[in-house]
Amino acid sequence: MGGSGIGLIGDRFINRLNPAGLARISLTRFSGGFEYSRVSSEDALGSSTYARGSFAGLAFAIPISTEHGIVWSMESSPYSLVNYSIQRDDNQQGVQSTLTYTGSGGLSTLGTGLSWSVTDQLSLGLKLNYLYGRTRQVARFDFSDLSFIDSEISKSRFHSGFLVSGGLIYEGLSDLLNAPSLKTFTLGAILSSPASVSMNDEDILTTTNSFDTTRTSSSSFNLPLAAGLGFSYTFSNRYLLAGDVSSQFWSSTNLAPVGTSEFRNSSRYSLGMEIMPERDIDNYFRRVAYRIGVSYHSTYISVNGRPINEFYFTGGMGFPMGFDSRLNVGLHVGFRGTASDGLQKDMMYRLTFSVSASEAWFLKIEED
Repeated sequence: MGGSGIGLIGDRFINRLNPAGLARISLTRFSGGFEYSRVSSEDALGSSTYARGSFAGLAFAIPISTEHGIVWSMESSPYSLVNYSIQRDDNQQGVQSTLTYTGSGGLSTLGTGLSWSVTDQLSLGLKLNYLYGRTRQVARFDFSDLSFIDSEISKSRFHSGFLVSGGLIYEGLSDLLNAPSLKTFTLGAILSSPASVSMNDEDILTTTNSFDTTRTSSSSFNLPLAAGLGFSYTFSNRYLLAGDVSSQFWSSTNLAPVGTSEFRNSSRYSLGMEIMPERDIDNYFRRVAYRIGVSYHSTYISVNGRPINEFYFTGGMGFPMGFDSRLNVGLHVGFRGTASDGLQKDMMYRLTFSVSASEAWFLKIEED
């Protein structure tokens, strides 16, 4: 659904964007996923293609009090990714060499959250995330002249920090405006606090006959404040429309940009629709959920004064696999950047698979 979800609340899913969206979960629910991504990049000199498969997250939600909307959640999910490889030939003073630059790793989050329904129309949520992970950047120099020593410089950086996010979902707009047609209209909001993320660096120089740690250091950077608004609206008892607007204020960070790049505030706009499944019918395909969406992302970086933006379409289906469990399949197709002015354009394809299911835990059985 284009990544929309800030204004969603219900019993069929775990809302990872807004912890207040957990308040309607009545059974212990879990979800996990896998993503296959393929990126085709081109610039003025040529093109190349990269592909990878990765874990897309795991989450549990356990209702503590369905009467008061108190639901406890735990999750592990990717936060960011470093994945590149650049190679070029060089000739300095008649010495031929091949330079290879690679990057790998990324950050992940471990989170725990809690929701609470203050009233029948207002739900609140709070989530604590531990952000951690290691990135590695390597520059390798291979010489054709045997009188020169091949070498490799590796920069390893471990990140860690905590961030807190909160959210709310309001379902009382129809009563507030005396508009019965808005009974299924919800509004959502999220706010993620700034966070200080520590960085521990280690530089290692490796040659054919030596291995040496050349530098270690510690520093930190500020992960900026983020906020978002969203809505959802169900009509004809089967069609769900959702949309989000969110921003993160990267211009306030103390993280230094690289080269000719610079940071700017990022914004994301998304809109999606779901044809919700019908229950208790024999036709299998009418019990399948169908989803479609679109998203535009003004990213936090610009290069040579040119902003780097993303635009993509999404679609997917949720296939029933027994009582209250589904196999969700999604496809994202989009593009990022531009190949003009010495920059790079990426065509992105992402295929996702996730399973969502629920079980009845901690039931109290009354004895006769």
